[in-house]
Amino acid sequence: MTKHTKTNISDRFIEEVCNALKEGRRLRRKLPSISGEIFVDRQLPYLIVYRFPRPQEKTEVDGDNEKENEAELLPDWGTDHLLFGESSYLIAPADEDDYADVNRLVEAVARELRASYGAFLVLEIWSGPEVKINVEKEQRRPDFKILAEHELAAKEYLKTLAKELSLVELEGASAHVSMHSNEAIKPDHLKELLSKEQLEEVGIDLVGLEVSPVYRDLEKKHYFTLELQVLQRQFTNCLEKMFFEFLKTETTICPPSYLALGKRSRVHSVVQVDRILSEVADEIDFLLLVTPTNTGEAYHEFKHNLFQKEPHFTYHPAPFDPVLLKRKLYSSRVEQIEDPTLAQLFREQQFDIDHRINMIIERGTRKFLYSSLQLYEKPDDALVALADKILRSLPEVSTHETLDKQLSSKEFADRAQEELDFYKKDHPDLPAAVVIRDDVPGVLVSQGNLIIGKERRIPLGRAEALLSHEVGTHILTNYNGKAQPFRQLSAGLPGYDELQEPLAVLSEYLVGGLSNRRMRTLAMRVMAVHWLVEGASFVEVFRNFTKEYELHREISFSVAMRVFRGGGFTKDVVYLRGLLSLLDHLRHGLDIEMLYVGKFGLSYLPIIRELLWRNVLVPARLKPHFFQSEEAMKRLAKVREGATVMDLVKK
Repeated sequence: MTKHTKTNISDRFIEEVCNALKEGRRLRRKLPSISGEIFVDRQLPYLIVYRFPRPQEKTEVDGDNEKENEAELLPDWGTDHLLFGESSYLIAPADEDDYADVNRLVEAVARELRASYGAFLVLEIWSGPEVKINVEKEQRRPDFKILAEHELAAKEYLKTLAKELSLVELEGASAHVSMHSNEAIKPDHLKELLSKEQLEEVGIDLVGLEVSPVYRDLEKKHYFTLELQVLQRQFTNCLEKMFFEFLKTETTICPPSYLALGKRSRVHSVVQVDRILSEVADEIDFLLLVTPTNTGEAYHEFKHNLFQKEPHFTYHPAPFDPVLLKRKLYSSRVEQIEDPTLAQLFREQQFDIDHRINMIIERGTRKFLYSSLQLYEKPDDALVALADKILRSLPEVSTHETLDKQLSSKEFADRAQEELDFYKKDHPDLPAAVVIRDDVPGVLVSQGNLIIGKERRIPLGRAEALLSHEVGTHILTNYNGKAQPFRQLSAGLPGYDELQEPLAVLSEYLVGGLSNRRMRTLAMRVMAVHWLVEGASFVEVFRNFTKEYELHREISFSVAMRVFRGGGFTKDVVYLRGLLSLLDHLRHGLDIEMLYVGKFGLSYLPIIRELLWRNVLVPARLKPHFFQSEEAMKRLAKVREGATVMDLVKK
């Protein structure tokens, strides 16, 4: 048995900690001679404390019994993780020999910070009795026990804590919360962290929180990592709301939102994970790899066969070995990210990139369609009905719309370069370029550059709307994403298409360029995905458009190609579906400027909003020039007043 080393927290160590707090510096220090640490992101009048039991260290471990010994080495596995999302915490040993040092350190921190804020809260967290879990029969119900002196139990911030903890759920089971007063505020078998004399003299509120360790089963040697992650995210949110109420009612400061209390600093593990994920994402270039390179030839082939035989599409070869790329992808140590919000973001991004690698492997097979449906769900009946209504009731050509004058790819590229130059005047570091290629059928943005198909012709009346779509949305959000501390917001978080594309369509409306023809195209895409999922062939989808809706062969082919590419790509459903959702969010007060900080989906709005409040993310550096247009702002006001999809098209 290895002898434990005493903490030996010296007066000098405590003085250094207090000096850092006094100067408002970020503090992260390992406690002397042990594995504990103190972390203070910035000056805040509270501290969370966890006292861990010393592990039963062995002189050697039998490899055959490694898992059994692991449970002995980690007697309170997981509890410390509950603190990692917080801005101010102390993790220290619980040994009797260490008590005096830990006590002095906590008192010194409280004295230093209380002087600035008029109050100080110490929250000690510990795990309760071990839980015997029958995984097959019993849901793991979270249980929380709050301990405080009688006069504190009635305080608003503790009522907030109790309320928020009661909303915690794990596997569908709601938490049980109980409040206990006039009991010793400490874990069993330990001294109270601070004496009553210290609490009164310094002016400290001490609260205890016992957490049922439903994230482990030591009897069976099971650790439930995913359940701990789910619990940690909710737990962090509960504590921040409690601390916000404490600041508001008990101290001299009050931040604008509880979200502002989260960590602001980035650690090395986050930077490393972000770098690896970005490098892997850059190697994929997903949209370009699922776009056919022979669209013109395929149409002529289809026409030659009297529109009765499905055309053959070819694609760029994948420039990577999927096995090696996945090996690199999972070399990023997402599990080392302590912040629960960032851990969730990066873990989901890792899974999303993995999924897209699989889809590249599956191009040309039925599996591609099934994988696509996991990213972009099929349209529901209401969306299909709306698409059908648009095609049947909306005239093909808007009033005063002309299709006579068309721009060549070179002419449109010149106009696009003028648009980029406009933005580069104030932001010369904007790296976007305009490229004309003969292996793409239309216009798209890939890795921050505008790519134009050599044979593409753009109606003059469509040019400004298309530039607002591709440059004013996709290129700008790519650039703004690169200005963030995490490059994932440039590559795109999971589900970003469901917001990016509707936002780009909305921009077409805001610049006055959303035509009937464009809206009908979005409706066609929904119908094509609907028919595809229902089992229709390429020829049947084409025939439905040309016969039932009497649509032109070229546009019918183009829409069918987009939806059948790769083996069945359901992404095109997001344009109309996402537009409905975006209009609803804007009606309810969503700040449209926040949508330009990078590429993310509506489901990530709470995370983006939180990271902006925490000053982890920065507001969008570059905004579309229509924000300076009085006419565009009038149109945006109509959206906020309740404009429907049908109200957006030119009459």
